[in-house]
Amino acid sequence: MSTLWSLFVHVLQAGIFSFSQFYGGSLGAAIVSFSLLARLALLPLTVRVSRQSRAHARKLKVARPELARVRERWKDDPARLLEETTATYGRHDLRVVDPSLLKGTLAQTPLALGLFQSIRGVLSMSGSGQPFMWIKNLAGPDLGLAVLVASLVGVGSIVGGAHEQPRWVLIVPMLATFLMLLKLSAGFGLYMGASALVSNLQTLIVRREEARQLR
Repeated sequence: MSTLWSLFVHVLQAGIFSFSQFYGGSLGAAIVSFSLLARLALLPLTVRVSRQSRAHARKLKVARPELARVRERWKDDPARLLEETTATYGRHDLRVVDPSLLKGTLAQTPLALGLFQSIRGVLSMSGSGQPFMWIKNLAGPDLGLAVLVASLVGVGSIVGGAHEQPRWVLIVPMLATFLMLLKLSAGFGLYMGASALVSNLQTLIVRREEARQLR
């Protein structure tokens, strides 16, 4: 498995280096372009997962009052509480853990981890002084990039979030992204920015489909 993983990371690194040659040696442009293409390649999968997730959330919203009554009625009987909760989920065609959602989410994880490792390796092999646009060093964190990427994540979270959710819940991903990028390299921040752009596109696609269905 470790050999296969190393090969996967090596292929990603080779892809980034190839893109950098196309851009005259610019690793920043290569990371952005390669990341966009990689995330766009996963778009059919992520759109499907997003549809399923939003459908699950709508069903859960309908079931929530009944689940609250079940919890209140059987709060002193854990066995009966579990039985009635499971039955309520079944009546609303819900699963406590949806295998399709879990598989879809897990399918995206190798790419994110592989790109993180490959970008780190590319930057270490190319020296620590690679600049890009206003970023002086891709190997270190950049405050401006952290603000930009966090803003993209925040827009996607707010646009794609449910209306009944408190605003502070929707802003949590933006704050988490900002704090994370204050510690990680700007090179990986460029990947996260490209990923956020594609995620926002995914949200627009799914919301547009839902709007059509309501007409």
